[in-house]
Amino acid sequence: MSEAKNIKFNIYNPIITYEHRAAYDMIVSHLQEIFPICNQGKCKALEVSDDPQKQKQINDLMEKVEFFSNSLITITKVFFDQLYRAKQTSSQSISQSTAMIKIDMIERNLLERTCDVRWWALEKAFWQCITLSNKSKTSAKTKSNSSNSKALPEAVELACTRLEDIRNSYTLYRDLVIADTNGVIIANSNADRRSKVIGMNVSKEEWFQKALETKDGTEYFVQDVSNSELEDIEALIYSTALRADGDEQGEVIGAMGVLFDFQGESQIILNDYLPKDSDEQTLEGWFSFFTNKDGKVICSSDENFIPSGEIADLPRNHRNLSSAGEVIVSTGAVCGNRSLIVSHKSKGFDDYKGLGWTSHLVLPESAMFERSITNEDYGISPQELMNSKLIPEKNQQTYREIQRNKGDIQLISINGIILATDLGKAGTSFIPIFDQITTTGNSTTGKMEELLSEMSSDMLEQNLKALENFSKQAIDLIDRNLFERAADVRWWSTDHAFWEALQEGSDEKFDEAAKRLGIINASYTMYRDLVIADSNGRIVANSKSENRDKLKRMNVSEQSWFRQGMQISRSVQFGVQDVCDSDLENEETSLIYCGGILEDGQREGKVLGVLGIFFDWENLVFPILEGCLPRIKGEVVDGGAAFYVNEEHKVIATTDSENFKIGQVVNLPTENLNLDAGESASGIFSANQKKYIIGSSRTQGYREYKGLGWTAHVVRPID
Repeated sequence: MSEAKNIKFNIYNPIITYEHRAAYDMIVSHLQEIFPICNQGKCKALEVSDDPQKQKQINDLMEKVEFFSNSLITITKVFFDQLYRAKQTSSQSISQSTAMIKIDMIERNLLERTCDVRWWALEKAFWQCITLSNKSKTSAKTKSNSSNSKALPEAVELACTRLEDIRNSYTLYRDLVIADTNGVIIANSNADRRSKVIGMNVSKEEWFQKALETKDGTEYFVQDVSNSELEDIEALIYSTALRADGDEQGEVIGAMGVLFDFQGESQIILNDYLPKDSDEQTLEGWFSFFTNKDGKVICSSDENFIPSGEIADLPRNHRNLSSAGEVIVSTGAVCGNRSLIVSHKSKGFDDYKGLGWTSHLVLPESAMFERSITNEDYGISPQELMNSKLIPEKNQQTYREIQRNKGDIQLISINGIILATDLGKAGTSFIPIFDQITTTGNSTTGKMEELLSEMSSDMLEQNLKALENFSKQAIDLIDRNLFERAADVRWWSTDHAFWEALQEGSDEKFDEAAKRLGIINASYTMYRDLVIADSNGRIVANSKSENRDKLKRMNVSEQSWFRQGMQISRSVQFGVQDVCDSDLENEETSLIYCGGILEDGQREGKVLGVLGIFFDWENLVFPILEGCLPRIKGEVVDGGAAFYVNEEHKVIATTDSENFKIGQVVNLPTENLNLDAGESASGIFSANQKKYIIGSSRTQGYREYKGLGWTAHVVRPID
């Protein structure tokens, strides 16, 4: 990782605030006033005593005062350098984490798209429609009167209906299309564009050509953001082949393309975590945007200053990141402003390599050094805060050195007053000198202590805000993930193999349903198992063959997810059993989504049974939480932890199973527990014989998904 160079202290640097410049001038001028006072004391020593020993004692005291005054002037310069360096380092770490989370969010989203397109291509209505279309064209060439041409309109209508069902369940897509091997669009999901899209020839488009080249149903292609005949704006298209009879190894008979609404999704991600004014407008000079592997902007939080389609206005080294996961942090000019620039290249997620996109975060250089304006009392003293882990060791050393020098000057003054008293009446003229030294020493060191307290308070506020952002990222990531689960179960519940099996009730059909579940599970590796239960609660099929014998002996009629599923009468509905223990799995916790399987696969009707999908909770939630831990220079802060709690405030997932255990109710501040939907809060609390700072965010859901009432908490110790 490349880091921004530290700002070298210069009191006339524009980033130094007026208040700090005035404080520096005051401290230095007061300390410099001590030197003529000391000279006066040395001269006075010759006047009041003929004793060389007494004169030497007075001179030694004056020289010590001069020494400590010089030392304090040096420390003052060091202090301001450290003050701004500490704020810079903290701000860079927070900004780096934010840029990383943004690219992680979009890549996790795109990973889901690779699963979707491969599975949807196996849908019966699609391959049947393409098959009939191909036969109809063959019949037209031979001029034979085939019944295929009569059945084709019905097949197209069904294919469009099924594509619409997908789009209704997965609201992330602008359109979905299927095309024959000649590149002619046969059906689409977006009724508003149907008259324009159906019949269009896309044979020259890369997404279509590459889809036909896929070797089997496990492969896909993605056409990075570019122009397409299918849309009036730039498109991001995932595609794969349609195969004969829906067989993953079958002959290629057409292609499927899904047009992801990446602009809408990216705008949500990019605009999150940017500071807003009272009118909810992003503060001037703050930008967040994505670039593709060629350095071209593909989406921006501010299209006026950082427009899509152009090469980003960034230093060259930020435009040419070559390695997956590479990060560069620097300062430079962006849109005419001196800015901190953070660029984080995608590293993909799991086996998904990503598209080589880069997340960029730009903020005014001055924003790293702004004073806190909240001045909220968190119940922690400046002394305790100054000695906490929030303050870098160098700053603590400076604080201790100031304390020592203050004590030394006071001790010198006391010794001087004692010596003056020993000199009798002649020595009384020294007392005002030492009083003035004491006053000056106290005022200068007091001002520096005030500035150190200000620094520690600002860093507390900065870290609390960072933890709030991390907690918001944690809850947003899981909400987006669970939105996908809700979409999955709604669509899968309409699969023909499932309702046909429940309607017919034969072993052959149940085996076919189990095979179908297995194909889904192979495409969507975030599930441990998928099961179908009939209306009596008897499990009749599941995806994992190794679990089949165990599950076939089980009845789930009393389980929450099944009872919810049996109440579903419309395909747009779903149910969920919150994280809990389940005898269906040999795991510590389960999270089960369910959908009703309706008669004849209708959008609304009689429920025949329930589809239950078991989300691989621990394996997928832990990386999310781990990615939201507080970091300094890319390294997780020692003792930092992140965890989710449910509506009962019980821990349901954690990065620290020793201090924040599964099932534990953590004694958190009231304001961090009783949050409304979408709210965030921060504070200080004690647990495990430690004192922590904490940021908390309650779910606000995502799109039409309302969430489960969970709250994400991110903490770091300060003791």
